[in-house]
Amino acid sequence: MLTSKYFRINNRPLLMQHLLQRNSSANSTPFADSNQMKKPSNSDKFSSGPGDPSVMVGRDPYLVKVVHGCSKEPRLPNDRSKRRFGEDSWFVSSTPLAEVLGVADGVGGWRDMGVDPGRFATELMACCSGQAQRPEFDGKSPRELLIASYQELKRREQPVVGSSTACLVAMHRRDCTLYTANLGDSGFLVVRNGRILHRSEEQTHAFNTPFQLTVPPGGGQDYSLYCDRPEMAVSTRLTLQPHDLVILATDGLFDNMPDSMLLQMLKGIRGDSERDLQASASRLVEKARELSLNANFQSPFAIRARENNIPYACGGKPDDITLILASVEVP
Repeated sequence: MLTSKYFRINNRPLLMQHLLQRNSSANSTPFADSNQMKKPSNSDKFSSGPGDPSVMVGRDPYLVKVVHGCSKEPRLPNDRSKRRFGEDSWFVSSTPLAEVLGVADGVGGWRDMGVDPGRFATELMACCSGQAQRPEFDGKSPRELLIASYQELKRREQPVVGSSTACLVAMHRRDCTLYTANLGDSGFLVVRNGRILHRSEEQTHAFNTPFQLTVPPGGGQDYSLYCDRPEMAVSTRLTLQPHDLVILATDGLFDNMPDSMLLQMLKGIRGDSERDLQASASRLVEKARELSLNANFQSPFAIRARENNIPYACGGKPDDITLILASVEVP
């Protein structure tokens, strides 16, 4: 998320200095990670590290899923083990009942207050991952999962100060239905047969000012911040079919890549092949990064800026990019 995103202090909106500044010389270092659920047999188990313990997968539909991302600047973290690309974070979780994916985008304006913007997003996603592993969670209520995770974060004895967007999608495996909760301007697409079946709705207070979950600093200081409630997340329910694609990403992807280009780059993808999915995810992230640094490209961000009377004539938007690409498969 750009450091230009609004947040308010002492009731005065502060627009950070970098809204219209480009950092076209910034290099990004891509790191890829993948998390595949293999086609299960009666004896199959699945394990993929933290937040995804070994579980019996059964015979229900499942997701083949991969992750790829990059930070907008070399100095920002790119740490797969900590699920972080710059100020973005993410998680994936698989249980016998549900497949759960999530992304969060830390609000960059906190850096001017000496706060690491990505830490809040990372800790929020860690809480979501833990909540998704609870035996009773069946994937049908990602908004309740987000509420519980945010409350868990707020109750910590040592508070994690900051803000982030959040987008969660969960597939209830038995009936192959996708349940979603999106707060802010990260989002998801469901693609079927080369066409967009559904796109999530953005929630913003103003241009480039997304809804965000916030834990403010303590000490009795007079802060007035955007503190949106997780209950405000937009929820949807979609019945999925085999080979549907689910694309979950932070705004660094969607602000720089038009839907038509995204669909073109996904043509012919083999969803049952982790290698094919990973190659496609890598191409999407690298293309979005390339477009973000192109001062002559009519990006979705530039188009929306002009629609909101912001003098951003042309070009991409340098930003962190996190992408989870998943395909619905049936044993």
